[in-house]
Amino acid sequence: MRVGVGVGVGAGVGASAGAGRTMSDVEFVTRRLTAELGDAAIAHELAAIIETDALSWRAPTIESARIRTIVGFTFGNRMAPNGNREPGPVNEALAAIAVRLSRETGAPVIAQWEVAEPAAAELAAGVVTPIHPARDARGEPLYLGTLGVLEEIARRNVPSALGTVGIVAFSDHIARLVEIARRLVYLLHDVMLRVTERRAAMLTS
Repeated sequence: MRVGVGVGVGAGVGASAGAGRTMSDVEFVTRRLTAELGDAAIAHELAAIIETDALSWRAPTIESARIRTIVGFTFGNRMAPNGNREPGPVNEALAAIAVRLSRETGAPVIAQWEVAEPAAAELAAGVVTPIHPARDARGEPLYLGTLGVLEEIARRNVPSALGTVGIVAFSDHIARLVEIARRLVYLLHDVMLRVTERRAAMLTS
């Protein structure tokens, strides 16, 4: 699975990560940190972290035609008068983006229920897979964060089978979501590789 696109409500389609920054920005931070820390190697590593995690707020993008799976993340929800939770207008807008992308690409949608519910009403049966939070002893939903959503998707699917993933999320969240997804996928691939190697070793020993 490769995570390669960010689509947001409020900011449209994001530009490439760090697109507004130049090499001189990184060099300036590196020089400043070198002077402060007295260690050029550590300064260089720290500058790279600052560039990625603090100075770059736009997700990388790709052509929509390359998307093979769409993953949707919620942005809150609304409480109905009877106490039930509803998607709300922001999640409905996110769902509309997921629907448009799915129709353009034929890609299935995996999304938190607040996005999946309105999307499923517009797409054919089976195209949308909702991710629901677990519930406590009183039946109240437990908080389901970004990592929990991605882990649940990984439990249900072999990551490599998802292909290139398009992430649909609130504009302020996209860069963080793409980065977390990439890190988790790399970790999953590493774990799967080590498990495969261990099995192979057991079979040949």
